[in-house]
Amino acid sequence: MSDANQITTASLLQEIRQQFGFIPPFFNAVQVNTSLLHSLWRQTRAAYIENPLPALLKEKLFLYLSYACRIPYDLHYHCVLLHTTYSLSENEILALLNAPVPNEQEITQHLEKLRNIAEPLNAWPTKDVTLETRFFSCVAYMFMQKQKSGQCRKELKRLLGKYYVFLIAFFNYMYTCHNWMQAYPEAFKSKDEYFTRYFGEGTRLSILLEERLQQIKKDQQLADQGQTDVDPTNINIVQETNERINHFLGITAHELKTPITTIKGTIQILLRTARRELKKTSITLEEYKNTLESLQHLLNRADNQVRRLTHLINDIVYISRIQEQKLELKLERHNLTSIIQEVVDLHTQLYPNRTIDFNERPDDDLLVLLDRDHIEQVITNYLSNALKYSSMEHPVQISIKHEDGKVRMQVQDYGPGISAIDQEHIWERFYRVQQTEVVSGSGIGFGIGLYISRSIVEKHGGEVGVHSIPGHGTTFWFTLNHQEENELAAK
Repeated sequence: MSDANQITTASLLQEIRQQFGFIPPFFNAVQVNTSLLHSLWRQTRAAYIENPLPALLKEKLFLYLSYACRIPYDLHYHCVLLHTTYSLSENEILALLNAPVPNEQEITQHLEKLRNIAEPLNAWPTKDVTLETRFFSCVAYMFMQKQKSGQCRKELKRLLGKYYVFLIAFFNYMYTCHNWMQAYPEAFKSKDEYFTRYFGEGTRLSILLEERLQQIKKDQQLADQGQTDVDPTNINIVQETNERINHFLGITAHELKTPITTIKGTIQILLRTARRELKKTSITLEEYKNTLESLQHLLNRADNQVRRLTHLINDIVYISRIQEQKLELKLERHNLTSIIQEVVDLHTQLYPNRTIDFNERPDDDLLVLLDRDHIEQVITNYLSNALKYSSMEHPVQISIKHEDGKVRMQVQDYGPGISAIDQEHIWERFYRVQQTEVVSGSGIGFGIGLYISRSIVEKHGGEVGVHSIPGHGTTFWFTLNHQEENELAAK
């Protein structure tokens, strides 16, 4: 740089242009004052250009967090730089921008893994893709000032060591750029020739950035008109809820497609078998028997998939009724032991290799006022989860007992258990325990079964709960009022 006494706005802008190939918009906002322009340029060099954090990381973070913050910040340059310097394709950039900010559940899982790293790394983990993803997620979460940002800050500071100060310097620089653009949104350029040269017009990336700009302008107009007064905490909650809903919809689409594909394939095989058999002029008894057995096997497979579809559709219907407060109870006196036994018998047929311990006998004293179909659904959810997440060699145990004027039913498994943090959220709609594998059976959790169970039991005036120690299994329980109560009958 020139001698300090010879610094001018023109000389600073020339250096900036030489570095970037153009003048980034936030510099346009301060070029009316040479001292301010000089200060921002020095911060740019120290906290951004010469910052020893990996260059690719800096560009990805800048683009991703600026997009997530929904402010009028020009993203075109960072897209071009990722494309030209680091060879990221348009699809890879789109995937980065469309990735949701990690939610609290995901961050909890990342933090648990980071806490298991005993020694500081004193560097960004560029050679470990999985670990780098955990770091990136925690950094993004911390930047967005979410609930667990303090825990993320603690672990990143411990593991990054001296590099943590460079991360904070980079954060502060991004905040500075964002603040200047918020103060001077007119400096934002919706069209960028530099960007168009590499990505063209009307591409998916250009459309995404343009739609983002229009939405930001719309939000700003509403804010200027005094129509919005939104608590940032509420925004985060809404974002996390939407992320869970989107994840649920993605899983649901997959789970619907899988049985439909199986059923379709089964029908095609049945049709081919039928056509083949019709062409035969004679058939032996043994061939006839083999054909029937083959057809029976195919029909059983189709029946299992229909049952799977029915269960999923019923869950979706339950969600709809609960959300619309239309979950109605048809209360009658039933023996809870008999209902449990029927559910156990069904699952014994579905899982013939599993051991389900339930040795209670029907007891007239266990007559409870309940909606049979709804409570059967709760028991099914509990038992299905226990079988799904525990190994075949371990039994699942069911018990029922009187407890202070209530009837308590519980299902115990010897699976991997659930962490204390997950136990706090496991009854929430669309919440799924991460990194928990299905051990037996098929399918994955939708994050709605326990939410539905809690809603049904609470509608009956009962309570639900869970007790679990990681590595030592899980017990889910619920209680129902033993005596008939007028208040319950009135619900």
